[in-house]
Amino acid sequence: MAPKVEVHEEPSVLQAVVLTECDIDYGAAITHYNPKVLVPLANTPLLDYTLAWLERCGVDEVIVYCRANPHTDKIKQHCKRFTSRREECGIKVMVVVSEDCLNLGDAMRDLYSKSLLKDDFILLQGDLVATLNLQDIVAKHKENRLSDKSMIMTCVYVNKPLETTAVEGEEGRGKEVTATLVTAADTGKLLLHRRSRNKSSKISIPTELFQASSDLLTYPAAYDPSLAICSEVVPSLFSDNFDYGSRDSLLRGVIEQEELLGYSIRCQVVQEGYACRASTLQQYQRVSGEVMRREAYPMVCESSLTSHRIRYTYDPFTTTYWEPSAKFTKGNGGASEAVVGAGTEVDAGAILTASVVGDHCTLADGVIANAAFIMNNVQIKSGCELSHCYIGDDVVLEKGVVVSSGCVVGPGVRLGPDVTIPPGTQLVAQPPHHHAPSTHPHDDFDETARVKEADPSICGSKGKAFILLPEESDQDDDDEEEESSDDGRSSGPDEGDSEDALMMMSDDEHSENEFRREVQESLTNGMRKKSAAENMVLEINASRHAYNVSMEDVLTTVTQGILRAGQTQKQDGSTEPTWPGINTALKCFADVLRNYVRKGRDQLLVLNAIEKLMVDSPEYLPATQKILFNLNQTFEILEGEVIIHWYKKGGAGTTAFTTIKTSIAQFIEWLEKDSEDDDDSDDESS
Repeated sequence: MAPKVEVHEEPSVLQAVVLTECDIDYGAAITHYNPKVLVPLANTPLLDYTLAWLERCGVDEVIVYCRANPHTDKIKQHCKRFTSRREECGIKVMVVVSEDCLNLGDAMRDLYSKSLLKDDFILLQGDLVATLNLQDIVAKHKENRLSDKSMIMTCVYVNKPLETTAVEGEEGRGKEVTATLVTAADTGKLLLHRRSRNKSSKISIPTELFQASSDLLTYPAAYDPSLAICSEVVPSLFSDNFDYGSRDSLLRGVIEQEELLGYSIRCQVVQEGYACRASTLQQYQRVSGEVMRREAYPMVCESSLTSHRIRYTYDPFTTTYWEPSAKFTKGNGGASEAVVGAGTEVDAGAILTASVVGDHCTLADGVIANAAFIMNNVQIKSGCELSHCYIGDDVVLEKGVVVSSGCVVGPGVRLGPDVTIPPGTQLVAQPPHHHAPSTHPHDDFDETARVKEADPSICGSKGKAFILLPEESDQDDDDEEEESSDDGRSSGPDEGDSEDALMMMSDDEHSENEFRREVQESLTNGMRKKSAAENMVLEINASRHAYNVSMEDVLTTVTQGILRAGQTQKQDGSTEPTWPGINTALKCFADVLRNYVRKGRDQLLVLNAIEKLMVDSPEYLPATQKILFNLNQTFEILEGEVIIHWYKKGGAGTTAFTTIKTSIAQFIEWLEKDSEDDDDSDDESS
C-alpha cells in the first residue's frame, strides 16, 4: 500500500500596491526636493501612515511602485528602514521602479508583465491616511467573488460630508475627491460612477439603469479615497486595453461594456472609520488637523508609526504635542492644535494655532503661526506672521516677515526683514540651470518650471529667493504683448462672438467637441487608408476614454462621422454629400457601427443621430431613404420594427423630421407590408 502523501496548501498572501507617483502633487517648490509620499504630515512621512495601516490590517506584502527619478533611492532607503524595525514574519515591502510609467494604467501593465500580482490585491495611493477595517472589506470582496464570478473589483467609498475647510487662496478641490454613485441596492453592483462637477442638488440617472435593478441606491457625493480591492483580472484588463490610463477609465469601460466584457464592479460605501487623501495642499492641511484632533485614531501624533514608541508628550486640553527635548511649555502663548518637534525652541511669546513645527527650529518672541506647516531647521525671528502656508527645510525668516495664505517657501530660502509675501506665491532658493543639467534633484528643476528673481520688495534686503511661476504665465505674457501691440483694430462681430462662445464653453462641451473632431479625423483617415474595423474601434475607444464621453455621444458621433466621411470633394476644393460617397463610407465602416449597436435603444440613437445630422446639414436629406434602407437591408444594423416605431413616435422631434417623414414614407410603407407578410406566413405555418 502506497504511503499517504500529505498535500499542504500554500497560505494565501494578501498583497497591496501603493502608487507613489500620485495623480496630484504639491508643486515643484516642495516635491522637487522631496517625493510627495515622504513629505512629513504632523512630522511623520505620508508613506508611513499608509504602510502602518496596511500592516495593522494584516497585509503580507506591499509593492511600493514608483517612476524612476532622482527621488527613487530616497523611497527605497525609507522602505528599508521601515521594514528593518519589523521581525522577519512582519510585513514585507518591495519597491518596484519603472522607467516609463506615466499613470496607473502603465503601472498595472508593468506589474502584469512581471507577474508580481498573485491573487486579489489592494490598490491605493501613497498619500492616503486611513483607519478603515480593511479585513472586513477584503473578506466581503472575496465572498462576493465566490457568488459572482463576473465581479473583478470592489471600490471603497466613504459616506460622509466633505468639509470645506481650505487653504486660503486655493480653490476647492471637492469635485476631484467625490463621486456620484448609483448602485444596485441588493448587491452593491456599481451602475453609475461620475465625478461630482458642481453643487447642484439634482442627479441625472439614465432610465436604463432601472432595467438592471428596480431598487437603486444613490450617493450624490461619496468621498473617494482612491481605494480598491482588485482581482487578478484587473491588471490583465489594463494590459488588453491600452486606452485605460486611470481607475476611472477602467470603471467607465467595464460599466459601459459589461455585456461585451462580461465583468462587473461592486462598491462598498463604509459608514465608519477614517480615510482621507492628502492629495493637495488644501487636503494636506485638512488631514493634518484631523490627525492632530485624533480623528484618525489610532494614527496619533505622539506614537511613532515606525517604531511604535511614544515620542511626544500630549496635552489633551490644548491638543498640543511636543518632543521632550523641545523647549516648549504646555499652553505656551495660548497654543492649540500644535505639534512641536525635537530640539525646537518656541519662545513664550510665540503663538501656535493649528500648526506643525519640525525638528531643530527656533520661533522667536511675537511669532504668530496659524495653520502653518514648518519643516526642519527653520529660523523664524521676532514679529513674523505665518498663515495657511508651507515652510520648507532650512528657511530663514528675518524680523517682521509676513507669509500670506497659500504661500509655499521652498527649502533654503531667506526672506526679510519687514516684507509681506503676496498670497499664493511659491518661492525657491535656486533658479533652474538649463545650460548645465544635472541628475541631482537639488541642482535642476523640471523643464516646465519657470522662475524669476524676486525683487527686494518681496524677499527683503537680506533675502535671496526666486519666484516659481505657473506654467500658464507664458500664455498670459503673450496675451499682454498682443494687447499692448494692438494698433486699435477691433475684431468683427463674428470673431468677437466666437471668442465669447469659447469663453462661455464648459469643460464638458469642450471635451465633446474635441472628441467629435478626433473621431471625424480617424474615420476620414481610416476610409482613405482602408483601415481594419478593429483598429478603428480601438482609436475611437481611446478618444472616448480620453474625453470621458457617454456611449450615447459615441453612437451619435460615430454615426454622423461615418456619413460625413463619405463626402465627395468638388473641383473648387469644397465638399458635398453624394450617395456613392455615403454608400462607400457605410460599406467601409459597417462593422465599426455594428460594434456599438447591441440593443433596440442603440438603434434608436442611430436614427436620432441621422435626423440631427439633417438639421445641421440639410444637404443629406435626399439620401435619407437610401441610408435607412442599407442600414436595414444590406448591413442589417437597424431592425424594421425599430425604424417603424421611431417613425410613428415622431423621431427625435427636430425641425427636420417633417421633411424626413415625407421622404421615407414609401420605405416605411414597404417595411410595414413586409412585416404583415411575415406575420401571415407565421400564421399559416402554425
